[in-house]
Amino acid sequence: MDIQKLIQLLSKEEGPKLDFKLKLITDTESSKKELAKDVCAIANSRGGRGYILFGIEDKTKRIVGINKEEFGEEHIQQIVSTRIVPPVPISVEIINFQEKNIGIITIYSTEQKPHQIRETGSFYIRRGSTIDIMHKEEIASMMQDNGLITFELMPVTKATIKDLSDNKIKQFLTNSNLPIEINKDILSSTGIITIDKESGEYHPSCEGILLFGKYPQNFLPHSIIKIHNNVNIKHPQNKIADGNLIEMLDNTCEFIFNCLNEYHLPKELIQNLLAKAVIYRDYFEIYNCVEVNLNKNSIEIINPGFSTKGFGKSKDVYSKRNMWLYLKFLSIDINKRYFNNQYNIKQYKSVKFYNILSKNLFKAIIPIIKI
Repeated sequence: MDIQKLIQLLSKEEGPKLDFKLKLITDTESSKKELAKDVCAIANSRGGRGYILFGIEDKTKRIVGINKEEFGEEHIQQIVSTRIVPPVPISVEIINFQEKNIGIITIYSTEQKPHQIRETGSFYIRRGSTIDIMHKEEIASMMQDNGLITFELMPVTKATIKDLSDNKIKQFLTNSNLPIEINKDILSSTGIITIDKESGEYHPSCEGILLFGKYPQNFLPHSIIKIHNNVNIKHPQNKIADGNLIEMLDNTCEFIFNCLNEYHLPKELIQNLLAKAVIYRDYFEIYNCVEVNLNKNSIEIINPGFSTKGFGKSKDVYSKRNMWLYLKFLSIDINKRYFNNQYNIKQYKSVKFYNILSKNLFKAIIPIIKI
């Protein structure tokens, strides 16, 4: 690390990826566990590299310095590597700054998250400047982002095949040039149903319920779109769109276009971003849904699930979660209203995207102009 990077870190406040400590203590088993816990929490927190700076008062950020002999790289590496699984890559260095030695542990981001403490099995994360145990939804979401589990193919154990619409499935099979005879073999091979390995029973998959369910919200209540109308008093202030994904998107677009009938609207853009929000959202975020705010000068589309790849490199900045769901959606959206091959988001340069890592949210803001 160079001096400029160190100065930059010292100018910041503690947060999910930055911790200041007065000194390194590793002379007891409990202090070794505490160091491993600190590293584990930063490694699991969203974002890129993280840092722990030693020799700094965490409240005042006054530089106190450390004893170089007490900050051995091999010793620190051994503590971290034997207590965290999967292993967290770190580097250890000492930088002399303002005639004081500052110890720095750099914690690198990996695709092996979430990491856990080997001895207890606990998963830790930083919330702001404090350490907390990860919630099960956060663990599942992180495992999905790193390809360890797939939401779409998980069974909805409280649902049965009778909760799926035969007509919707037949339409999908027809569009996909598959036999339209509905049986367990064809439903299983297409991922619409899946088997519970413990009971041996078939249940609809999450993607099956979302695309072909008679009423998906009976089983996945967070799979809705909430619309907040702050513009047109002739229409309800709040609207909940539900049903399967196509029905939900159709209802949302109809409500938006009716509320904003006095505005110039880029309808293709709105339809595309709404579809991406419901397809690519993080469905492990069970306490959040897709939300739309209709304002006088803009439409805000907010979906659970921050962008993990490519943010800022292109206009198509959504993380492509749930690709099984996406591919089946294409077969259902036969008119290509939501994923139009001729449509190019790059032509809408005024659209702004925001990645909100602390809340695991992604936001698109579309400027609109009244006629």
